[in-house]
Amino acid sequence: MSRTLDVSAERSAIAEAIISSAADLIQSGGELSVVAAFCETLCQASEHILLAWTWFGHPDSLLVFPQVYAGVAHNFAKDLKVVRTPLTEQGPAFSVLRGQQIKSFVIEADSPFPPWREAATVYGIVNSLAVPLSSPDGKEVGLFVVYTGTPHYFEDMDVGLFKALGKLFSSVMSSSAEVKTLKTTVFTDSLTGAMNRHAMPGIERRMERQSDNDPTSFVMLIDIDHFKHVNDTYGHAVGDVVLQKTAQLMRNTLRKDDDLIRWGGEEFVVCLAHTSREKAMIVAEKLRVAVEANREPLSVTISVGVAAVMPHRPLTESIMEADRAVYLAKHSGRNCIRNDLDTQQVPKQD
Repeated sequence: MSRTLDVSAERSAIAEAIISSAADLIQSGGELSVVAAFCETLCQASEHILLAWTWFGHPDSLLVFPQVYAGVAHNFAKDLKVVRTPLTEQGPAFSVLRGQQIKSFVIEADSPFPPWREAATVYGIVNSLAVPLSSPDGKEVGLFVVYTGTPHYFEDMDVGLFKALGKLFSSVMSSSAEVKTLKTTVFTDSLTGAMNRHAMPGIERRMERQSDNDPTSFVMLIDIDHFKHVNDTYGHAVGDVVLQKTAQLMRNTLRKDDDLIRWGGEEFVVCLAHTSREKAMIVAEKLRVAVEANREPLSVTISVGVAAVMPHRPLTESIMEADRAVYLAKHSGRNCIRNDLDTQQVPKQD
């Protein structure tokens, strides 16, 4: 059913929604999150927009399809695939990819393009418009495609508005990529590639436990054995390579959701969210074995302390408990693992 279009109110609603949410979109995470949030924001701002979707790929691609989509007609996007043919090259997607002038297209129940027949009869879509997008890395081209159930919607609203939205969309994605790069730089240790202490607040929020009923989480403190001897004997340059190689080995051994942080000097912290004690000890042993088996640039071992994250206690307290377990491991001959249950029989260090 056609809805009455108040052009002035519609423009204001879309502009206000997109501009007011631009900062949040930039902070929303990776490119995929930005794309999804942008489509969702636009569809929520207007009852006339039934579907918005995006695609990124090579300009000579033979197939275009919705990669991210939002709107009440989202089911139409799920199975939509636009294969490049003489017919579809005249449509909105491929005409934009060929650099043709941006214009709206009428979608009718007797369209020669079968998906458009479905769009018209099932979802009440009557017009479509595609505008170009640029990807943050500049290696791909993109499409931003909008569908409406209101006749002459894009002409009444002015195609230029949606071209401007496409440019804003591209800028938001570029800004998001820059923010992501900046965060990576701020939160990453430049020598080892592990995270640094600046990343801890975000990690702690994921690890915190409000009660004993919350899933258990564990931390490890890892210390490279005899590292001062490595520096004194082989020099700090070799010591740096040992740190880099050890961090690389641990990253390759850890599970995808585990966090590796360089705590300082030759110490690393590993955060294991929502993990049992048994699994935490298994991970610790895998790390110990991986480091011990390595011979480049020289052979080193690690001492590992494991401690549970306690409810209503800061993560630093658990790390201190793991540090006590490392102290016990050192005094147990090094190249071994001890945990917070073991430390109950050891006096606390001053």
